[in-house]
Amino acid sequence: MFKKNYLSILSVLLIPMSVFAQTFSQSGTVTDSSLSSDRLVISNQEYLIDHNTVVHGLAPQGEKGPIVNVDTAIGFNTNRGADGELPYITEIWLLNE
Repeated sequence: MFKKNYLSILSVLLIPMSVFAQTFSQSGTVTDSSLSSDRLVISNQEYLIDHNTVVHGLAPQGEKGPIVNVDTAIGFNTNRGADGELPYITEIWLLNE
């Protein structure tokens, strides 16, 4: 009986970990960030962010969006901008905070 309950509890605890791992479509390391910028550079690719960008984790808000420190590993989702526009980050997961 104890073994069956233990396995049930363990499986319930492991399910959220697998869901978390599949919630973002891209990942990288922040290579440039600014307190007053609406842009974030991840693995040398520039992206737009703002106050509507959802951060999963603790990150302070700057003037135009979340502040994510340089060298932070993140997972993220984007929406493509119109022709010539930078991609917009809709969600960020802090992976090494």
